[in-house]
Amino acid sequence: MKATILSYVSVVTILLGGTQTSPVSAFSPSLTNPILVGKNVQGPISSSTSLFGKNRQARRMQKKAQGKSRPNNFYDAVAGDDKTANGDKPKQEDVVSAASVSDARADSRPAVSTIVIDEATGIERIQQGQYVMDVATRKAVKLSDLGPMYRMAQMFPGVPPDVREKYRMDKYTVEVPEMVERLRQVCLAPVKNEETGEEIMDYPKKPKDEAFDFVLANRDMLGLNMKKTLGRLKLRAQSQLKKEEAIELRKLWKHFIIVDESISAPFRQMLMDAEARVGPNFGNLDLKSFCGKELYERTASYLVLKGMVAHWEKKLRDAEYVENTPETRSNFIEILMVGDPKRYLPDPPIIFRYDEVVRITLMAQNMTAQFVNTPDLFNDLPPEVRFFEAASFIKGGTALRKFMIEEFCPAEGITPEGLREGLRRLDAQLSNMQIDPYGDIKNVVGRLCDAVAVGSDDERDPYVPYLRNLDKNGPGYFQTYTFNHDRQSLVRFLDSAKDVQQGGIGPTGNLLDQLSNEASNLFGLGKKPEEVKEKSVEQEYKVPEVRAAGRPHNLGWLDLLGDEEITGGSSDKFDDEVYESDNWREVIARKQRIGGP
Repeated sequence: MKATILSYVSVVTILLGGTQTSPVSAFSPSLTNPILVGKNVQGPISSSTSLFGKNRQARRMQKKAQGKSRPNNFYDAVAGDDKTANGDKPKQEDVVSAASVSDARADSRPAVSTIVIDEATGIERIQQGQYVMDVATRKAVKLSDLGPMYRMAQMFPGVPPDVREKYRMDKYTVEVPEMVERLRQVCLAPVKNEETGEEIMDYPKKPKDEAFDFVLANRDMLGLNMKKTLGRLKLRAQSQLKKEEAIELRKLWKHFIIVDESISAPFRQMLMDAEARVGPNFGNLDLKSFCGKELYERTASYLVLKGMVAHWEKKLRDAEYVENTPETRSNFIEILMVGDPKRYLPDPPIIFRYDEVVRITLMAQNMTAQFVNTPDLFNDLPPEVRFFEAASFIKGGTALRKFMIEEFCPAEGITPEGLREGLRRLDAQLSNMQIDPYGDIKNVVGRLCDAVAVGSDDERDPYVPYLRNLDKNGPGYFQTYTFNHDRQSLVRFLDSAKDVQQGGIGPTGNLLDQLSNEASNLFGLGKKPEEVKEKSVEQEYKVPEVRAAGRPHNLGWLDLLGDEEITGGSSDKFDDEVYESDNWREVIARKQRIGGP
């Protein structure tokens, strides 16, 4: 059954989304995939979507069992060996870090992510769940039981024609104030005041169906840009000392985020499921055996593969730049900022060398090409997804738009306007995925949306005056300012460091010695006990002119809402006991219980 843009069944009740992780990541194949590293891999899992953390003791325990991060059979496997030794699956302890909270088998993990306490260290960690979480009900997202096409409707949701006609805004004339006001009206509902018992118009904890319908009908016009705009409007109101307006905008902002991310929850769940299928099979070109049979499964698998290509192509560009650029005094800091900083660790747990990255990238590209060249897998995917693949090989915006108007849209029986809307809806879905590793494919889709809109009425962007306007009289402008910083703060440490510029830092070793000495002073490592206890009179802090950039100092408007930024509004003063090292967590938890979300 061929799916077309905006033809999917409307989902009346949309489940809200949280974060879910897979035990195996498709984006870190060398450390998680038995096909690539063989049965006796000793490295830890390196999932970009992993939630759990590690403390120092845990990392030391892991390092003892880690050994070499990339065994010799890694290269043979990437070159074409798609079978594990003796055909056996690796043991759980071989591919999962001994320090991980999620060492337990997948079937023993909780339904959704939860906070647990490490029995060995007493440190709280997040134990990854099996499913995306509904942030409103705190329950797992449930995919439809009505059949594959209903799940496809959850993946790319729309609304019936009558609902679309009721809520759809005119994208060629609408302005941001109207968009914000209409969004506010559909989100507000009668809510009982817990203090007075009276009903007031406010934002309910569980969004209304009307709010979902409105956002779905205008998904291509809202999404990430609306989130950014509401945030800027809230900060602008604060900077103008309009407290009530700032509180109102913050409520609307948070409510819209819940609605928008809840719509993307099934999409996220399907992509996480696809990661679990693709990850263990990285390097296996028999894609029909693991990419799924149903349309929603194959679409999710393709997006994971394409996202993997974008992710590793970015790593390849970084590795090529780092290895081919001679290090000089003028570009020293620039080279440090390119790529993953974990590569500077003594035993890097990542793949970053050019010869390794290029092999992973080529394999990801080969797997994606094999998927696309398999008609049973690719030919009935949604038009916007297939256009995304075709556009990857067209050079130049003019040629791209000509292909869209003269070839692709007539062949699919859709209009260019419909295709552009479908691409923007796909972009909105991807914007709610984790930045690492899905940020790269999201950026590619976003640039594609801009490219196909050039020269058309869809090129109009009502958010430009708010998000890309440096005019102090602009509707989204707010005055930033510099802060006072404690003498032991990282900012003061950076202020006191020598200027890193051409001819100014000397040999690299001198810079590292300087940073080491400054760091020692910053954390009090080089001081005697009596010196640490001494309190000197704090001198007036003068912000360096380069960092101040002409901004005023310590205006204070960011503190206008006080602790309401944490509690949602329960008191006017921020309790000093929050800063006590032993009880800050309990104080914040109590304030959150009192103040509500």
